[in-house]
Amino acid sequence: MTSTPAASSPADTRGSSNVVEIPMPVHEEPVWQWRRTFEANGSAGGNARVHTRTQLTMGHWLGDVEHAAQIAARVMYNAERHSSPPPRARLELRLAIIATGELLIEVTDPLPDFPGFIEAVTWEPAEGERPRGLWVVQQLGARLSYAVAEDRRSKTVQALIPGTLAC
Repeated sequence: MTSTPAASSPADTRGSSNVVEIPMPVHEEPVWQWRRTFEANGSAGGNARVHTRTQLTMGHWLGDVEHAAQIAARVMYNAERHSSPPPRARLELRLAIIATGELLIEVTDPLPDFPGFIEAVTWEPAEGERPRGLWVVQQLGARLSYAVAEDRRSKTVQALIPGTLAC
């Protein structure tokens, strides 16, 4: 996969560079992982939220399970909405707890490009403006990045979340 820079946490200083490099994809062997595909039929985001909540509870992840479920739902919804999947396309969700205790949420969709990724992750809502998905994901504590598959037929968006996510 080709690496792409990840957006920094919203707690970082916005005046300086708000895009930093993190490994993409994370190659560390997971301590625990789970994956499932969902049909891109308008329900993928909601399904991702329910399954993430259930699986992380069963997997005994020490972070904020509800925030992780919201993050998975938003990233999945984004993939469903913006990747223009063909009818009956499948979107993959992978959850992996790595040795550091961090949670890696990966969503793979059939669009290899992510036009405007930097703009999407550095966007800030104006007063009264409705928050956008990736902005909310960062507000919930995730660091974002994406990679294009080597065959250029898909991409994977990663959200990396601390294991002891403060609320």
